[in-house]
Amino acid sequence: MQTPDEFRAAHGDVTTWSSADIESYEHTLEAASSAYAEAIASGRFVLGRNVAGGEVVVELGTAEDLAQHFKAGALQSLIGGTTRSGKTSYAALLEQMQRTAG
Repeated sequence: MQTPDEFRAAHGDVTTWSSADIESYEHTLEAASSAYAEAIASGRFVLGRNVAGGEVVVELGTAEDLAQHFKAGALQSLIGGTTRSGKTSYAALLEQMQRTAG
């Protein structure tokens, strides 16, 4: 597997990358990340990523944390869709409920 530097050198200017290239690069970054290796080794899950001070910070958690994370995300999606009037879009709400119901 390539390192992130090797991937960038092989694929050139990032502004010309396809969505498949970007996804492949994300996998390369994850494979090179000690945080992801730690998650795998400890049986924990990656709940999220963010950047702090120029460094990628990975949030790890248990299976229970992951379930709560998904529930919170689904709830936020359900109540987040609004129309210009500020009222919840019932079509968006219905669509999201159908997606989360499976």
